[in-house]
Amino acid sequence: MGCCRSQHGILGERRLLGKARTMDLPAPRPDWALFFDIDGTLIELAPTPEAVVVPAALREDLAALDRALGAVALISGRSLSSIDALFNPLVLPASGQHGAEARIGGQTLVVPPLPGLRAIVAPLRQFAARHPGILIEDKGNSVAIHYRTAPALADEVAAVTRSLIADCAQLEALSSKMAVDIKPRAVSKGGAVAWFMTQPSFATRVPVFVGDDRTDEAGFVTVNQRGGLSIRVGERQGSSARYSLDSPAAVREWIAGLARYYS
Repeated sequence: MGCCRSQHGILGERRLLGKARTMDLPAPRPDWALFFDIDGTLIELAPTPEAVVVPAALREDLAALDRALGAVALISGRSLSSIDALFNPLVLPASGQHGAEARIGGQTLVVPPLPGLRAIVAPLRQFAARHPGILIEDKGNSVAIHYRTAPALADEVAAVTRSLIADCAQLEALSSKMAVDIKPRAVSKGGAVAWFMTQPSFATRVPVFVGDDRTDEAGFVTVNQRGGLSIRVGERQGSSARYSLDSPAAVREWIAGLARYYS
């Protein structure tokens, strides 16, 4: 594991970590475990999930952090297969579908799909067929309704979502940025973080979770309970997060600084 270079002092740490509103964040520690949401956190949103781009420098910095700390994980609403395709050839410990699946090394956790969830996919696709600009992303254990290209349909998306899950107490809908995610109520990004913290490479560390919207709030709560750092991208008002960074670009700058710091 890389060591923190004490001769840099506080001013050296500030130079290493950049200028993107990182001054209020605590100095890095060698016992951090880093957890990152993806869309809206590491990378900017795009009209469709497939249209996002992972900068090569971000992939390299995450790989460097993983080599230095041995405790870096991606926590996303995307499926594990989507995460791996996005970051290829880098493969990190990851949790997909808001905690419904997770992987570290050869160990995998998968929550079986709920019949109630599978039953609403067809009605959602019918709704999308009647409303141009709506995209249904069926991930198996969760479903996302994207309306980034049809923002005027936000109220209709919310209404159809409420109607479809009204009789299934096992499901919940979480609003994110220009999307609604329907998932099992029993799983969350907070649960995913907690699962990773039981794994040997993470267990004795201080968790740091970075996210950007309501789907990340359970992760913020979990790391707060464990004395860790919760960092919200964008506006922090109304969030459980205790720190903030301005944008995905600011997050990438912070990560680049961490990679240099731990090297």
